Amino acid sequence: MKISFLVALWFWTFSSQPGDTHATWEGTQEESYIKFNIRNLGLNVEGLFESFTTQVDYDKGQPSNSRFSAEIAVSSINTGINKRDNHLKQEEYFHLEKYPTITFKSTNVSASGSKQLKVKGDLTIKGKTLPIDLEVDISESGGKTAFTISGQLDRRNFGVGGSSWVMSDDVYLDLYVEN
Repeated sequence: MKISFLVALWFWTFSSQPGDTHATWEGTQEESYIKFNIRNLGLNVEGLFESFTTQVDYDKGQPSNSRFSAEIAVSSINTGINKRDNHLKQEEYFHLEKYPTITFKSTNVSASGSKQLKVKGDLTIKGKTLPIDLEVDISESGGKTAFTISGQLDRRNFGVGGSSWVMSDDVYLDLYVEN
């Protein structure tokens, strides 16, 4: 069964001290995930990337001063079916041998509400860099800050999966980051 999807992106872990509005850190996937969803043959196919790193400079008081970046290992793709995962690593999809990572680097961060951000950035998949917009909801509970991130992209723009009338072009991204 052929499937295409992709994603990427970035996340961050937030760790501020009382009264601090600015924090810098490096994080991994310990409390986070990068998931994606695409329709193929009329079914929703979900997957995730299990290996990634992020670097974040988040300024709660001045979100426009924030910077986010990530690097995702294509080899860590997991859709729950090894045969499909291996197929997605081939040239027609992610071309793991030539392009082992997906990267994201923010170009603009702005507040869109008291607990919401809009993050614009450059996403690079298969050597092609295109802009992507992400919506971020921020919640705080029990001394932890969580970022729920969503976005959408067209897999064809990155040359992933070729043309297909049974597989959707739209890939939906779902990320979660918690400190």
